[in-house]
Amino acid sequence: MTRSQILQALMQELGALHAEPLSRHTFVQVGGPAEWFVVVRERQALVDAIRAARCSDTTLTVLGAGSNVLVRDGGLRGVVLKNETRSCRRIGGELIEVDSGMRFAALARSTARAGLAGLEWAAGIPGAIGGGLPTNAGAYGSELSDLLVSISTVSPDGDIATFGPDELGLSYRDSSLRSGELQGHIAVSLTLQLRQGDVYSCLAEIDRVEALRKSNAPTGPSLGSTFKNPGHDQPTAAQLIDQAGLKGRRIGAAQISNKHANYILNVDVGHARAVDFLALISLVQQQIAEQSGIRLEPEIAVLGEEANDE
Repeated sequence: MTRSQILQALMQELGALHAEPLSRHTFVQVGGPAEWFVVVRERQALVDAIRAARCSDTTLTVLGAGSNVLVRDGGLRGVVLKNETRSCRRIGGELIEVDSGMRFAALARSTARAGLAGLEWAAGIPGAIGGGLPTNAGAYGSELSDLLVSISTVSPDGDIATFGPDELGLSYRDSSLRSGELQGHIAVSLTLQLRQGDVYSCLAEIDRVEALRKSNAPTGPSLGSTFKNPGHDQPTAAQLIDQAGLKGRRIGAAQISNKHANYILNVDVGHARAVDFLALISLVQQQIAEQSGIRLEPEIAVLGEEANDE
């Protein structure tokens, strides 16, 4: 059998969809088709699917909630795994082990109800915890690295590996999983150190965080926080975009939010194209660089290929 035939047989065994539009699976509701699309809901199934894809020597992409991701209009070749693994268990004291597909918001509430504090800041984050790991996701002065004890990954060779936080190079919106020597490792679980807390106090803090996010962040399909903040001694990305008079600027279906300038919204889902979002991102970078000398770096991940007509 050829590699293509092996891949097709493996995908049929896993119940994969062919040419599935990724606009259905990203928060911004933009993106071309996945060559093969597989949903996995159990940790071992995730490991097996990763190994199967790599045995067939094909490109592999893992999506969680699809937030902070822009898939180009040509879509993604190879296999796209939608990680819906959502198990969480207490492993002693205030330690928990959680599947990488678990959503931040759900995890924050479930741990709070169990009397465990430390994740309240994550209640407003729409993504999955595994998706937030490579960028050391954070909010309101807290980051994932504050709680991380270890992670379990599938290596590029298909082996299970375990790493502590000191080995991950975690920094502001970056890590060795994203831009270092651990690229290609896919997290399947994380172990976090929480602390004992009062259930009602934790839930009240979650309500406060959610209300704060609702008052500051726009609703509807968007790229979320699009650019990294330049540095502690610099204006934020949102401030720079606002100062440049770019709030409300639109290209096609992509529009900079009037509510929060670091959000790029999808204001015409039926006609949205990734190329318009990329053009608006480029425009922001160019104008900010010209006006302030600061080159804004995207916080989002841009994946896939351009469409043939672009």
